[in-house]
Amino acid sequence: MNKKILSELGNYLLAHREQIIGEWLEAIEQNPDISSLAHLKDEEELADHLPELCKNLAKLLKAPQSGQKRAEVTRAARVHGRYRWRQGYRLEEVIREASVVRRIISHNWLDAYARKVANLDSGTRRVAENIIHQAVDDVVSDSAKQFVEEQLRATNHLNSQLADAIAELRHQKRAAGAAKTTKKRKRPSR
Repeated sequence: MNKKILSELGNYLLAHREQIIGEWLEAIEQNPDISSLAHLKDEEELADHLPELCKNLAKLLKAPQSGQKRAEVTRAARVHGRYRWRQGYRLEEVIREASVVRRIISHNWLDAYARKVANLDSGTRRVAENIIHQAVDDVVSDSAKQFVEEQLRATNHLNSQLADAIAELRHQKRAAGAAKTTKKRKRPSR
């Protein structure tokens, strides 16, 4: 593994971040399986997490064994999961978005870098691919975890409201029953 080449790949991805984001936006907009993006206001709102992912991926390529850098990916992924939940995305759409970014970076941009850098050996390329895949896997799992937590929180809130409404109905029913009983007792006998 050539650490210098990995580090340069990180710089290369950062230098082409806007193009990567552009390719991703185009692919997402053409993906019929991601329909929730239709109600988003602009491209910045859609690409919310990509600049951060590119920075974190570059850091991981520069320091492949860094647990701290993976933690940054995790934190950003959880923020992304919360953000997409609030935007009305479905979980499968969040996962598809990550799959698209994986394909663009690992195929298009890693291949372009390999054509540019003749001394990118197969071992270093495998390490780069593993870092890319691990980073995207972290985004998928951590975004999904946050997404599910948001969904559970919303479900718990609705269940609490439902329990309160049922309790109120029971209270009203008891009060109506008590009023009816009192009214029967007060009727004059014939």
